[in-house]
Amino acid sequence: MQLRDHTAIITGASSGLGQATALVLARAGANIVMSARRPEKLSAAAEAVRKTEAKVLTLATDVGRADQVERLVQTTLETFGRVDTLVNNAGLDYPAPITELTVEQWNEIIAVNLSGVFYACKAVFPIMMKQGGGSIFNISSVAGKRGWPNATAYCATKFALTGFTQALMGEGKPHNIRCSVIYPGGMDTGWHKERNPDFLNPEDVGKFLLHLITQDPRFVVNEAVVTPMNEGGYP
Repeated sequence: MQLRDHTAIITGASSGLGQATALVLARAGANIVMSARRPEKLSAAAEAVRKTEAKVLTLATDVGRADQVERLVQTTLETFGRVDTLVNNAGLDYPAPITELTVEQWNEIIAVNLSGVFYACKAVFPIMMKQGGGSIFNISSVAGKRGWPNATAYCATKFALTGFTQALMGEGKPHNIRCSVIYPGGMDTGWHKERNPDFLNPEDVGKFLLHLITQDPRFVVNEAVVTPMNEGGYP
């Protein structure tokens, strides 16, 4: 039980990497707070996590709304008394050429992928400072290392997470708050129509996050690119 009495908030936890990370951290003994926009899907995902006998809190949250993110963090604090890890995993994309991408879609992608990370970090930072430390993982993508067509908004947000996390890391260092940006490659998360046996298993990426959380507090991985072996050329 490496993470006994440890509390982790995971956004975008109703599927894919978010749910997989919740399972991994729950098996390690952490209290798990799962959030996502769709309550029905979130509830279904949480059932698997509860089978680990971990304490699980679910709260439907639109991370693009600052008030809802604040409610998520405050409810976590009221329930478990602390926030040790934040995994900013919620993500959104509308693949389209720029001539077809609407202003509304652009704004929504920015709100979820970038503003939501800011809202969550802003809410947990004072808590972690008071506790004397914590870990924040901002989930980017290889699209945050190399842009590609029909993903201008998505790539813009993922590139932006690098600068945001680097700046946040400098602010967190005096308070033992570790901030990392993770760039996963192709994962079998349900985003793709067909399963690809060469894609990363989301649970393996979750295990990597567990490895980072359980390192000596003096040890920090600022950035990590995690890709399948067949995904050459990244970053």
